[in-house]
Amino acid sequence: MPSMPEPILLVLGLLVSGVVVLAPLWRRPPAVLRDEARDGAEVRHRVALETLRDVEADRRAGSLDEAAYAEQLAEAESRAAATSAALNAPAADHARAARRAGRTAAIATAGILAAAVVGGSLLPSAGVANTTVVDEALAAAQAAEAARQDRIEALLAGLMERPDDTTAFSELADEYLADPTNEDLPLAVEVLKVLIQLEPERADAYERVIGAYLRGNDYVNARRALDTYEEIATSDPVEVAFFDGFIALRGEDDAAAAAAALDRFLVLAPDDPRADMVRGLRAEVGD
Repeated sequence: MPSMPEPILLVLGLLVSGVVVLAPLWRRPPAVLRDEARDGAEVRHRVALETLRDVEADRRAGSLDEAAYAEQLAEAESRAAATSAALNAPAADHARAARRAGRTAAIATAGILAAAVVGGSLLPSAGVANTTVVDEALAAAQAAEAARQDRIEALLAGLMERPDDTTAFSELADEYLADPTNEDLPLAVEVLKVLIQLEPERADAYERVIGAYLRGNDYVNARRALDTYEEIATSDPVEVAFFDGFIALRGEDDAAAAAAALDRFLVLAPDDPRADMVRGLRAEVGD
């Protein structure tokens, strides 16, 4: 029996892949998806309102000048307006959004499959082992992201039942921080702000806020958060020195301040796992 020409095999493979991937993604989302979307919208709106109160509290405490207050207030009001609109949207809007998201994911996945199949036909064979490694890595990444989203949904649902659950807020922030694209960093920061409001001496929450700002290259807000962190009784001098040096070097181009802070870190924690990195940063500053 003659073998099937390679182009036909490619087309058949693409069609089969499309059916497998697209069919479940184009189905109508179940009612529970709409409920979870609303639960998430309610928590996000609560976080936005807490942020507004934080901005006002910072102004009353004198930690914000007029320019910083105006900037943070405008940002907080914009976020609160957006979360309010999402919260008040009819359930049908959530369903349509979910369907659009599913279709977008379906189209994107089909595109990736098409590129993978067609592109594979144009490139020299790298062997079955390499293909398997790539497929396994992609599958592992997709599974990890799906699991992260499941944990986020579960935590949001739990917070609707117990909105003062600090452990759940901390875990939710960690899940947002685990986003490999960094797109969830603003959500992580807002959740951590609520956690700090519930537990004002929560040093690890401050440290995660500062770290999130640094990952987003927002050195101005990282410095503000560090200044506030230094004032609490539970602040860690080692962490203060580390963040102080990093912000001064990378965000403020202040060599003298960076050198002083990095030297302080190395005196306080010479055996810290970050010590080699700090020594490298210190070498950049010079004498």
